[in-house]
Amino acid sequence: MNIKAILYFLGKLNLLIVFFSIINLIYCLYFNFNLNIHVYLITLIFSLIFFYLSKKIKFNEENLRSYNLISLTILGWIILPLIISIPFWLGGYENFLNSYFETLSGFTSFGASVFIEKLNFLDSPLLLWRASTQLMGAIFFVITIILVLGNKEINLYPIKFITKKKETVYFSINFENIFNNTCYAFVILFLISLFFLNFTDLRILDKFTLSLTIISTGGFFISDLVLSNSDKLIISFLLILSSLNIFLILGLFKINNTYTFFEDRYFLLAYIFFFITLVFFTNNIHYSDLLVLLSSSISNSGLNFSNSDSNNFVFILISASFLGGCLISSTSGFKVSRILIIFNKIYSELIKLLTPSAVVNSTIFKSNEKIKSKDFYSCSLLLFFYILMFVIYSFILTLENIKFEDSFLTAVLLTFNTLPSNIFVSEDINFNNFSNLTIIFTCIMLILSKVTPLSIIALVKYRFLK
Repeated sequence: MNIKAILYFLGKLNLLIVFFSIINLIYCLYFNFNLNIHVYLITLIFSLIFFYLSKKIKFNEENLRSYNLISLTILGWIILPLIISIPFWLGGYENFLNSYFETLSGFTSFGASVFIEKLNFLDSPLLLWRASTQLMGAIFFVITIILVLGNKEINLYPIKFITKKKETVYFSINFENIFNNTCYAFVILFLISLFFLNFTDLRILDKFTLSLTIISTGGFFISDLVLSNSDKLIISFLLILSSLNIFLILGLFKINNTYTFFEDRYFLLAYIFFFITLVFFTNNIHYSDLLVLLSSSISNSGLNFSNSDSNNFVFILISASFLGGCLISSTSGFKVSRILIIFNKIYSELIKLLTPSAVVNSTIFKSNEKIKSKDFYSCSLLLFFYILMFVIYSFILTLENIKFEDSFLTAVLLTFNTLPSNIFVSEDINFNNFSNLTIIFTCIMLILSKVTPLSIIALVKYRFLK
């Protein structure tokens, strides 16, 4: 394993923590929040030292193999939240395990919190830091999708079907380009979100933290909201915008033209289909409530911005959460592209059986790449592992005296990093009451939900079997 290369790129990614540490320090100094200001200073110093030392590392990029890239991704989901959790446990807000869970929950955009009963007593800088963990995780997630999980050799994310330009052979050059472009895209998305939220009556801090939550499609927020119908429409629009290909914004601004956006059209068609289905099966619920519930579900946020009862159509919302957003976004879910790959392969095999001489278009999104058997097997195997994760985690939750229906729905939602709010379950799940063993297992499941179980198999394959 190329440890030097892994530490080098983790140090580069650590710049995200440096940036948000500085933001929090400026916030504390400007608003005179002197309590626990030292924890952000310690985080900043530690991150700067890590970055400085990693920058001195020399490594041979030709020895950077696929298993090194997968190891970088897995270790990133473990190590970066460790550093980000420093303000939570060093500030005395929670013990180490709960602090790590809180950080990882934000970093993976899951959104469950151990602070759920004392959010109103947390200081503003910590709430800002807590919201920032989601954006740091979103940026890291998009980078790993493009550079690692979507790599043609690893091929766990089928982004080759939406890619127009070939990557350079050097990972470091690709890393710099993707890191910069991803940050540009999220900055633009944040400014757009903040602009539209200015039309609401929310407090300034609420607008800022909600913007961070929306663009990272996370589940963290700091207070119950009283929203008008127009506010719900604005939030719905922003959640859908955040669920599209993150580089769509750069494409519109002519900054980056690497990807096609046919997938976004299919996603929007799926969204329209789900909305029409909701309208058909519901009565006496305002369209703005339906839109915000659906948008929160399909973006894998899970936050409840509506007071409407969703028990009668929870299956539709769960299905939307299962689908998720576009491939290159901060959303989770199975993705419309994988569904199309599976159906295309099944359809082509049926046509070959019925009409052997028939020519079938074995591609999606008008791509020059053809759907291969390994694409179909990868999608099918991932679906199998998702189901396995549902079952295992559901069993674990039943040991916490949660009724089976809620435990199963929570397991499904966790697999797709969607907050198990009262949109989906009958009672809010309080993770603060879980045993340490369940918290540890939840952390493992959160990491697996992001790297996908197939990456573990791929790591073993490329490291030991090839």
